[in-house]
Amino acid sequence: MKNPIIITIFILIFSANKVYSCSCEKSSVKYGFEHSDLIFTGKVVEINEGKVYDSIPSSTEKGKYFVREINRIEFVFKVKKLIKGKEKSDFITIVTSGGGADCGNYFDLNSEHLIYSYETDLQVNTFDENNKVEPYFSTDLCTRTKNLNRTKKSEINRLKRLNKRNKK
Repeated sequence: MKNPIIITIFILIFSANKVYSCSCEKSSVKYGFEHSDLIFTGKVVEINEGKVYDSIPSSTEKGKYFVREINRIEFVFKVKKLIKGKEKSDFITIVTSGGGADCGNYFDLNSEHLIYSYETDLQVNTFDENNKVEPYFSTDLCTRTKNLNRTKKSEINRLKRLNKRNKK
């Protein structure tokens, strides 16, 4: 073959399937604060993994539905410092899909994080307003959630100042 690079590119272009990925805009601390219902630092003390099943309509065949399996992972955090929110418990459960192209997070057992979370009543990993469930707290890759050892003290201090102003 004279030019294997061109052939390889040709094969890749025509063999590609639809790929969905998580895409987020970088947000400020203030934006993260304003769009979160609950912000805290904590340590993962328990992980409960499960599956949720959902039916979605076919985009090509009217009246046909497909069943899809969705990860539903509950991460139980021992709260170190509650920054924003009214939760009174020492333990908070954050539900997410576990990461990947669907923008969910995955946290390792015993890891410590700064969590920006929001309350929702939509089934995990759905945008269908009809898939309502009991309200729960969730987070995703588009929030400012991060490992605590990668969090600057200035971010925590800014969150505390924003919370004091918010209470006035």
